[in-house]
Amino acid sequence: MSAPEATDFDSLRAQAVQFAQAASGNIWTDFNLHDPGVTLLEQTCFALSEIGYQTAHPIRDLLTDADGQLRYFDLALYDPRAVLPSAPVTDLDLTSYLSDQPGVSSAWVTQGARLGLYDVVVIPSEPEAGDVDEDALAAQLATCFAQRRPLATDLGQITIARKRDTVLSGRIDVSPTADPERVAARFYYHVAAILRGRTAPRDRKHGATRDAVYAQPELFFRPRAETGERIPDIDVHLTRLRAIPGIRDIGELSFRKLPVADPEEALKPGYLALVLPQSAQEIELDLRVGENRLTLDHNRIHEEYIRVSAENISRAHHHLAEADWAVLKDGRRRDFTRSHVDDMLPAIYRLYGTPARAAQNGVAPKAPADDLFAQYRDAINTQLDEMSMALAQLPRLFDAGTEQDTDDPVLHARRIKLLDLLLAIQGETLPVIRHSGLHHYRSIAARQRFELQWRLAYLRALPVLNATRGTGPTGAIPGGFMTRLGLLADIAVETWAAGPGRMQQLGWVLDDQTDMPAPGFARRDLLLPLNPFDMIVPRDDLADPLPGEVLQGLTPWVAEGVMHPDLFQRAADADAFVISPVSGGRYTVLFDSGDAEALHEIETTADKAEAMARVNALRASWRGLHEEAECACLVEDVLLRGPDADFAAHSATLVLTGWTARTRRTSYRSYVAELVQQLAPAHVVVTLRWLDMTQMARFRALRLAVDAQGPEADARAELRAFLHEMEGAA
Repeated sequence: MSAPEATDFDSLRAQAVQFAQAASGNIWTDFNLHDPGVTLLEQTCFALSEIGYQTAHPIRDLLTDADGQLRYFDLALYDPRAVLPSAPVTDLDLTSYLSDQPGVSSAWVTQGARLGLYDVVVIPSEPEAGDVDEDALAAQLATCFAQRRPLATDLGQITIARKRDTVLSGRIDVSPTADPERVAARFYYHVAAILRGRTAPRDRKHGATRDAVYAQPELFFRPRAETGERIPDIDVHLTRLRAIPGIRDIGELSFRKLPVADPEEALKPGYLALVLPQSAQEIELDLRVGENRLTLDHNRIHEEYIRVSAENISRAHHHLAEADWAVLKDGRRRDFTRSHVDDMLPAIYRLYGTPARAAQNGVAPKAPADDLFAQYRDAINTQLDEMSMALAQLPRLFDAGTEQDTDDPVLHARRIKLLDLLLAIQGETLPVIRHSGLHHYRSIAARQRFELQWRLAYLRALPVLNATRGTGPTGAIPGGFMTRLGLLADIAVETWAAGPGRMQQLGWVLDDQTDMPAPGFARRDLLLPLNPFDMIVPRDDLADPLPGEVLQGLTPWVAEGVMHPDLFQRAADADAFVISPVSGGRYTVLFDSGDAEALHEIETTADKAEAMARVNALRASWRGLHEEAECACLVEDVLLRGPDADFAAHSATLVLTGWTARTRRTSYRSYVAELVQQLAPAHVVVTLRWLDMTQMARFRALRLAVDAQGPEADARAELRAFLHEMEGAA
């Protein structure tokens, strides 16, 4: 049996050469192997043959493992409900998301009175008993909206629509063999679903559940005709209604709203709710076979309506049917027995277990069957080991859980390239960080580890990041925009309610007006070793930081909790701490503040090893103080609006730490600014504010005041004024 044409390399190559000859005419005449054009052509043919080989197999075989199970994570496959809904980014997305919440039949999300505010009208689900708790439902939807709201927007008003009982009238022609009560029940059910999909003619955004959007999206994008009777245009849905079994034709339909006992209720937003007939006299639906009018039983209509409802509920998630992914029937993976494998092996590997079989094949057994089997197994294993030697490093290269510390630069570069390729397949590209100041606190080895961990963390976070792209913070969750920014900028994303940092816990403040204490260890008193490089302590990135009280005792350049910002930043440099031998075979740990005449003496240790350990602990402590102090917090102006709704639409302020060694670097600030410009939605203006330590403390105090004051406008107005004052902050 010949191979399929798509997998036959020689056939593809011959056809490709013919196409090349026809396309180039007399220009290209060299079709020999040495020609570069032929090389490219053969590469293309090889790729096509590989694709043809894979497509010739059943899809289930390609997607399942040896046990016949789908490996969703390994294959980058996700449950349809996790992938298809995506994240709300439009009015219809928000509508679909809120309509899918418990207790909600459908909802409408529309632009409110001000740009950046959304109004929501909700049709509640039919309660099993009693009335709908409107306050609880509104609070639930407000929480759901906050978790998925677009950046720099907020919820304006939630309105719970009231039910308006409505009677359906009209004529339907049915077939002679149809069950009239079942036809009527189906018709009532589908018309009732249509009525619950609309509140008032002025609402242009149609309510939709996720299932409905995927099942019949045309119903939500096709415009409906408006009428003066404030009822939906059934003509849009006639095709679906005519598909009901037993219906031949549908005449003109009409709706009659029943009177409301409370006149004030009639003024509130409402939706039409179809009322089933409670007696034969209340049936206004005219079913006919030809010109003969059929007599309907209202009790049977109720019974059939319940059955129709149950059937539709059971089919609500038909697009997730498990049968589509079944692998235990025609799609199961092929399983070969040993005899089949033996027949396919070369002769030197075949097993001849008995003398009779050996004689039949013309080979005399040299050992008992067990020994032959061992030889057979060892020969195959040896051959496979030789074949797989080139692939031995693949698990280390492809496994994200492999140890990340490596001295092999080639392997490290391969891992980086592989992760970059995986990110590119997802449509992502990491920014260039060579000159960004991102690695200010890291050694070369730490930078290599970070570059690998950075890519792994970003790749693993992509499903969540893409699902929440453009969403704003909720106060507890930073939102997609801020989460992505935090990963790429290597900075902590601070939610609205953040606690004090370690600097505040230590009681240290920075003041550029304070006098820097004079160092007391003169440089001329240094006892230089034979090799001056012995004063330099190798970096240990894994050293543990010192406890706060110990660190306070080893910081002589802090006077009464006040430190000059220049000394704070200098302490983050790895070369700021050195050691020097002193009399008695001891070593002194010194802090080089940059003074030309002297250094700060920290402590004297018994030996060199202890001094070196102390230096690395000090480095880790000061590096940790800087890193922990760095944070970013997004303040959206729409959330600071007062009762008069005074706010700047689609405007936000990104508050960042601006007083650490890294955040004061121009290169790092430019890098963050470029990230914000790339990641923020195009219609949202994000202003950056780099605050010093005093300004950041003031900002946090104002945030706490806003939380404590609640909806009052005073603290919000004060915070807005403070952010505007910081426009020129360094």
